[in-house]
Order: sequence, then C-alpha cells, then structure tokens
Amino acid sequence: MELQRKVAEAIHVLNHDPLSSNRVAANQWLVHFQQTPEAWDVSTSLLTSPIVSLFDLQFFAAQILRRKIQNEASNLQSNAKDALLNALLVAAKRYSSGVPQLLTQICLALSALLLHADPHSKPFDKLMFALQSLQAHDDGNVVLLELLTVLPEEISDTRHLSHQSDLRQELLSHTSMVLDFLLQQSEKQYVSPLYPHDNNRKILRCLLSWVRAGCFSEIPQGAVPSHPLLNYVFNALQGATFDLAIEVLVELVTRHEDLPRVLLYKVQLLRDTLLKPALINADPKVVSGLACLMSEIGQAAPCLIVEASSEALILTDALLSCVSFPSEDWEIADSTVQFWSTFATYILSLGGNRQNDINRVKDIFLPVFSALADALVLRAQVDEFTSSDESPGLDLPDGLLHFRNNLLELLVDICQLLHPTTFVSKLFFGGLPSSDVPMPLREIEAKLFALNAVSEIILQEGEAFDFSLIAQLVSAFSVRPSSELKGFLCVVYRSLADVVGSFSRWISVSPSNARPLLLFLAGGISEPICTHACASALRKICEDAPAVIQETSNLDILMWIGECLEQWNLAIEDEEEVVSGITVILGSVANKELQNKLLTQLLSSSYGVLSTLVDDDVESSGRQDPATYTRMLSSVTRGLYRIGTVLSHLATSLSSVPVADGPILSLLTVFWPILEKLFRSEHMESGSLAAAACRALSVAVQSSGEHFMLLLPSVLECLSRNFLSFQSQECYIRTACVIAEEFCHKEEYGALFITTFERFTQASSLMGINSSYICDQEPDLVEAYVNFASALIRGCHKEVLGTCGTLVEISFQKAAISCTAMHRGAALAALSYLSGFLEVSLSSMIESVNSKSEGSFSVVSVQVVSHCGEGLLSNLVYALLGVAAMSRVHKCSTILQQLAAICSLCERTSWKEILCWKSLQGWLNSAVWALPGEYLKQGEAEKIVREWSEALGGAGIDYLENKSCNFASNNNSLGGGHMQGKHGRALKRLVRDFADSHRNDPNLNII
Repeated sequence: MELQRKVAEAIHVLNHDPLSSNRVAANQWLVHFQQTPEAWDVSTSLLTSPIVSLFDLQFFAAQILRRKIQNEASNLQSNAKDALLNALLVAAKRYSSGVPQLLTQICLALSALLLHADPHSKPFDKLMFALQSLQAHDDGNVVLLELLTVLPEEISDTRHLSHQSDLRQELLSHTSMVLDFLLQQSEKQYVSPLYPHDNNRKILRCLLSWVRAGCFSEIPQGAVPSHPLLNYVFNALQGATFDLAIEVLVELVTRHEDLPRVLLYKVQLLRDTLLKPALINADPKVVSGLACLMSEIGQAAPCLIVEASSEALILTDALLSCVSFPSEDWEIADSTVQFWSTFATYILSLGGNRQNDINRVKDIFLPVFSALADALVLRAQVDEFTSSDESPGLDLPDGLLHFRNNLLELLVDICQLLHPTTFVSKLFFGGLPSSDVPMPLREIEAKLFALNAVSEIILQEGEAFDFSLIAQLVSAFSVRPSSELKGFLCVVYRSLADVVGSFSRWISVSPSNARPLLLFLAGGISEPICTHACASALRKICEDAPAVIQETSNLDILMWIGECLEQWNLAIEDEEEVVSGITVILGSVANKELQNKLLTQLLSSSYGVLSTLVDDDVESSGRQDPATYTRMLSSVTRGLYRIGTVLSHLATSLSSVPVADGPILSLLTVFWPILEKLFRSEHMESGSLAAAACRALSVAVQSSGEHFMLLLPSVLECLSRNFLSFQSQECYIRTACVIAEEFCHKEEYGALFITTFERFTQASSLMGINSSYICDQEPDLVEAYVNFASALIRGCHKEVLGTCGTLVEISFQKAAISCTAMHRGAALAALSYLSGFLEVSLSSMIESVNSKSEGSFSVVSVQVVSHCGEGLLSNLVYALLGVAAMSRVHKCSTILQQLAAICSLCERTSWKEILCWKSLQGWLNSAVWALPGEYLKQGEAEKIVREWSEALGGAGIDYLENKSCNFASNNNSLGGGHMQGKHGRALKRLVRDFADSHRNDPNLNII
C-alpha cells in the first residue's frame, strides 16, 4: 500500500504540480518505477481495486502493464500470464462504460499479452472462450468490440514479433465468429433504441480493422457483395457514421474485385440522396467522402466505366460536380485526380481491331473530359484572398501547389484525348477582355499553368496555335512599371514567363514580338519570384531566335540586362541562364568589331571588380571593413562565373571558327593577367572565390586550345602553390586535371606536369590519407587527386612516367586505400585510376616483351605492382563488403583480371624474380584469411581462395590473349581486354556473388 501511495503522489505531481522541476523529478521516479518487478503487482492492483477511482491512476496503471507486457512478457510464467489475463478482463468489464481511452489502453494490454503468448498454445481460442461470459451483458459486448478493434491493428504493426504471420492467420481463422458477432450487434442496434448511440461507430471501427486485416479473404469472393454487413455499412452512410462507413467501403473496394460493379449500381442512390443535398447545402465533409468513394470505385474498375452504361455516366457526372465544388481548399478535387488519370490512360491505351468501339467510347466521354478540363482549370485558380494579396514575396498556397503538381499528368492525358488544338481553344476561347475591363487574373494565371503543363504535347503535335493572346499579355506586362509588380501579379508574371519559355520557338518567330518579349523578361528577372522563369525563358528565346534578337534595339536591351546583373544579385544558376542567352546572341553577331565591343561591354563590370580586388590597397582596407570586403568577394565570384560562362558558350557557338580569328583570344588577353594576379594574392583563401577562379580558368583553357600552352608553366605553378597554401580547396587539383587532359600528351611539357604531380602528392593533406576513414573525411580531395593522376597515366609519354616511379607508387597506394571508402564518387574514381594504371602498364609490358627490351615505365609498373599488390588485393576484398559493394563489382573484377594478366605475363620474362603467379596467389590467400571471422562462414575462406585462384588463372590468360590480338591488329585501344573470355566472365560472377552475399555484413573500420 505504501508503494501505491507513492505512485499516486508521483502521478498527481506529474499532472498537476505547477513547478516544472517537481514534474521532472516525478517523471524520473515513475520511469524508474515501471522498470522494477514491483510494477506488475502495483499496476494490477491499481487497475482492479474497487477503492481506486482516479482516472489518472487507472490510465497510468494500464499503460505500465501494456509496456511491461511488450518488453517483459517472455519472462512471465504461464500461471502469471493467466492471472494477468483474468485481471485485465475484470478491469475491462469494470471500465467498459467509463472513459473510452482507459478501455482502449486495457485492450491494448490484452492484445500485447496475446501477441507474446506461445503461438502453439492457441491463445486466441483461450481468449475467445474467456470472453464468452462477457457477451451476456451489454458492457461485455462493448469490451469485446474494443478488443476486436485493436487486436488486428496491433498484429498488423510490423514492430511486433517474428511469428506475426502465424498470429495473423490464427486471428483470421476466427473471422466467421467475429463477423457473426458484428452482425448481431448491428441488428441489436436497430431493435433496441436504448442501445448506446455511439455503438454504430464502434461496430464500424471494428469492422474496418478486420477488413484491413483481410477478413473477407477468408470467405468466398462471390459471397462478399451479398454479405449482410455490406448493407449495414451502406445504410450507415446516413448520419453521424458517414465518415467511418466511407472508410470501410473504400477499403472493401480496393481489396475485393467484385464490389466495384455492385457499388456502381448504388451510385445513383448516393448521388440523389446524399451528394445533391450536400452540394446544395455546401457540406464539404459529405462531398469529400463521396468523391473519395466514387473515385475508388472507378479507379478499381475502369473497364466498367468505359462500357458507358447509365450507371457509369452517373458516376462521372457526380465526380464532375465534386471537382467543381467550391471548397476552401483543393482536397476534394485532388482526391478525384487519380481516377480521372487512370480512366484517361485506359481510354488512350485502347487498341486492337475495335476501332469502332474506341470511337464510340471517345464520342461518349470526350464531352466529359471537356467539362473536366473546364472544372480543373476553375479549381486550379487561387482563392480571392490570394488574388488580392499584394504582399511582397507572395507565392501560391501549399495545397494549390500540391494539387497542381498532381494535375500535370492528367492535363496531358486530357490534351491528348481532346487533341491539342481543341484543348488550347478551350483555354483561350473568347480572348481577353477589352482594356476597359480589368484582367481576370485568377483565370488567366490558371489557364497559363494548364497551357504550360501540356506544352510538350503541343510541341510534339507540331501545329502552332495563335499566340496573339500570349503576345497581348506580354505587351501588357512589358509596359507596366516595376512598382506594380507585387503580390499575386508576380505569380501571374511567372506563369506567363513559363509559357514564353516553353513555346519560345514559336513565340519568337515574329520580329514584332522580340522587343516586348525582351522588355517583359527584363522586367521580371529582378523580381525574386519571377527570376528563374524569366531567366530560363530569356536563354531559350535567345537560342531559338538569334537572328531576330540581333536587331540593334534588341541588343541594347540585352546589354542593359547584362549591366544590371551586378545590382540584381541573382542566384548563380539564374545568372548563368541570363549570361548564356546573351552570349549566344553576341556569339552570332557577324560584325567582329561590334561583337568584340559588346563582349567587352558585357564583361566590363566583371573585369572592373576583379581589378579592384587585386589592387594592392584592398587587402589592408578589407581587413579594416570586413562587411565591405565580403561584398566585394561576392561580386568578384559572380564576375568570375560570368566570365567562365561567356567563354564556355563562345567556345561552343564558335567551334568552327579558329580561336585566333574569334573573340576568345582577345578576351583572354585581358582576362589572364588579372586572373594571374588574383591567383597570386591572399584573397584565394576564400573557398567560393577559389572555386569560381578555378572554374573560369578551366573554361579558359578548354576554349583557347593550344594558344594557352605558353602560359602553362605559370598556370601550373599558381595552382600547385595555392593548393599547398590552402589544402582544403581541391578545386586547384581539379583545374590541373583539366589542363592535364588538354596538354599532358605534349612531350615538351611532360616534366612540368610531373613536377606539379610531385607537389600535389607531397602535400600533407594527401600524404595523410592512410585509411578509408580519412578518405571519407575528404572525398572531394581524393577524387580530384586520383582523377589528376589518371589523366597523367593515360596522357603522358611512357618515358616521362618512367622517371617518377616513387610518385606513381605513392598515388597507387593512396588509390588502393581509397577504393574502400564509403563515399561512392571517391571509391569509384580510385578504382578507375587503378584499372587505368594497370591497363597502361599491361600495354607497355606487352610492347616491351614484343620488342625484347625493358622500357622504363614497364620496370616502374612491375615494381609498383610487386610492392603494392598485397595491399591492393586486401583493399579490393574489403571494397566488396557492405551495402555499397554491388556498384564496385565490375571495376574490382576488371582490376583482378588485370592483376592476373600482369602476373601471368611476368612468368615468361626476367621479371619473374620480382613478380609471378605465386605472388598473386599469396596476396589472395592473405587477403581472404585476414577478414574478421564474422565475415565468413565455416569453410568459406578455403572455398574463396580455391575458386578465385582457378578463375584468376584463366581470366589472366584470356586478358593477355585479347591484348595480344589487339597489338597484332595495331589496335592498342585502352579497355579492350576487360572481362574477356569465359574465365573473365566466370571471375566476375564469383566477385558478384561474393559481394551480394556479404552486403549486410558488419561495417568495420578499414585501416
């Protein structure tokens, strides 16, 4: 009794004490109490004692018992479980007419006890027998209803025990008894007006729970439509049980294929008795429920609807009225979208030799879809409050955005059914009102959304429609003062810009449209909500109509847009769209003098702010005014992105023009001295500035070609020096990789690239990569480094590579470590480098063998493989473990086959003393046996070594034979021998099976 008193006091403090510290202390004490053995007896006593009548105490006791049963029931003896079962039944009967939440908790505890019983002891039979005595009383039926409601829900909870499927089958074996009980209760409801009013809801809740558990799967399918409970549910649609009845019917429709036809015949009754009054009385609850039910009926059996029976037409008409219902949100219309999409797709998929039937179906239902298009556009409009809102930054409500996103596919289907021309005519029938009448902005914006949604279908059809209405809108908006662009007007502006971008190829055909279009897009770019749509549309207009945009007045507008970029402060991706569009036009200007002038004008602000930053005085003043310095860095970063974008697009658009004759060289003549000064400044400490500068430099290199070669010593020196100063910025190595891919094949620059390679490799950040864990801390750095090494291995002359054996070996070791990283990009880049190195090595070694001479790179290759082979094989095995392993199977298999080929080749040469077949066998044996015991089953290590050794032997020979054939036919292309021959494919199968069977192994740190 003392412990009960303490529990009661703690609960009172927890629920009613005004001091939070006291409540926290009480909660901690109760948490500790419920973990003690005494909690069983105390909770049972509190729940069953006739003295205790406080709800807080009773509810807490029921919760404690439920949790302890879930966590500790397996520790209870069978007699204790029986006693607990009886106590819970007594408590359930006692509180059957009390607070519903308490009865629910007690029934949840009973369910938990049942779930943790021995499945072979038939716990459901015992429970049903114990409950028989309760059915003689109304309160006993209430308990039984609640228990039968929560029990299927608890079993369906996947968090429960592994024998869940057995429990579910045993539960469903009592389906007949449960349905009979529910039928008795439903009949009793009608014969006894004194029966509790809410029992109808309890019956429906219980039935819903059993339907979701699959109870009707236990009776013949043909018997479901005629089951008496179905009529009960249908009748329950009247009154306060409407929502639960709808839920039950929806569940039944989705689970039983015979029901849609039965319910389809009842749709007229539903429409006349429920839907029409609800529409008249503006009852969203009833309209929403019926829309959901009718949509499920149609979606479950579109083949019934397409028969175009009177019932099917009644259903589509009823759903159309639901779509048009003017509710405060968009959920009702949204709930029908899936049906309409399914039905439209079904009609579009009709084919075969039934053309007459298809035409008949379309003739019947095209008016339906025509009306649906009108209704959807109407419901896709914003509400009046939003349309009159002038708040800055206004956007569409989340509910409308969700609805529109779901509409996209349906609108496309409707457009296909009606034909694009008809669909567009419906949207803009009657044109715009006169200038004396205010624009119906809500309607216009919704129609613009619909037009943009079907743009792809219209463009595929290839039949241009009359864009005069769009042109009128563009002209009207292009002359509006920017001060008027606020609130919902910006939303309309954005929708119109989306349409302009989608149909840019057709809209821009007329020269008279060009100036209004440019003014319209220029006016919207500076508005945050319109920026992306207008920037994208500007690029598309410039790409689709360069000749039209090149008019002098239009060029002036473009240059004005370019000059305003500095003050607009757009997102980088939007600014890139704008600059790309302008560059496309400037790149097509025939007058070279004018072209250079305009390009210089476009980039003048970028050059100017860059020159200001690298001025000697900025560094000291920047430290004194950090805010100003930060703004300047941001401006320079944007300027560098603009310069890079211009160079990139000029290189593409002027690819047929020699660099010396185009504008790129003259731009670089101005750009490089400033950029070089920037690279040698302390400003490069900024990561964003460094990334932008490196991007601009990479584009400059790629666009200028061989004209950049004279600058290579200075450029590579800047990159390597800056990386050593700021080793967290891998952008310097990425840019060096771009330069290597362009120029490292030039023999005269080989030593320069090797020097750069050495400086990168000896950096402390790269030398410190000695585990996969560290690699995962700096994956971008690792990826950049191995890509740079790959470019050198594949591009440099072999004589050059033969002089840097130590560097190659270090990079090989780093890549072998990195291939075990969890980061996918870093690991795959490392594997690609390893495979590329082995490929080049094999080619060099075969060439040396054929010419009977030992090339310097061949010697380096043998040394690298002999020194690093054991570590490589061990890391390859580890790379094939875990969830990410399957993506690495092909590359790992290729590397294993290449290793086998190299070892097999060495067997025939003087290199045998350094590297031979036994070397590979020893590495494989060590790698497999070094795996932790939990990774391998009994005897698996011996099997892997045996099968892999055999497969490697054949795979290596297959690879060499393929490479030899390539040499004999003067085809020395890289990658020709990957997974060649049956042994190579057998090796890959073994590797794939190993990875697949070990993908869920423990994830250990790989050192």
